[in-house]
Amino acid sequence: MPDQTSKSIEQRIQELEDHNDITRTLRQYGLAVDYGDNDGVVDCFTSDAVREIHRPDGTVNRWEGADEMRQFARNHSHAPDKYHKHLTFNSIVELDGDAASVTSYMFRFDASDGDKTHIWGMGRHLDKMRRDPDGKWRILERITYIEDDWPGRSRPKIDAAKA
Repeated sequence: MPDQTSKSIEQRIQELEDHNDITRTLRQYGLAVDYGDNDGVVDCFTSDAVREIHRPDGTVNRWEGADEMRQFARNHSHAPDKYHKHLTFNSIVELDGDAASVTSYMFRFDASDGDKTHIWGMGRHLDKMRRDPDGKWRILERITYIEDDWPGRSRPKIDAAKA
């Protein structure tokens, strides 16, 4: 990676704008999934995206392409039926032209009826992102590792034909 002093001001500004746009997509995902904005969730991913969630018990859920991302969004709980917050932070962004690798922490906080808000899950997102032709940075591949182990929490992928 070139030293920052060897880059032009234009290159440095472009990197800052790319970093900001990448983290905006990561924030958009949390807001969209928490409030049932299915189009907003799908818009965070490329049309050929792959998403996997790896759980401590060995369960792996996988979705591929826009149709399965829409299915994931449609089947996910959201406000006002279920309040939760998906948070992505401490993101390390490595840019390579129109591609980027991003490692982030993730937490999901859930509200409970009569109980205190609690952490439902924590872990890491390992994202590969690309700038699409429309200029928006989207997730091409998201591998999520859930790193806390609550018994009974792992769930199989919902079959769209049966939902």
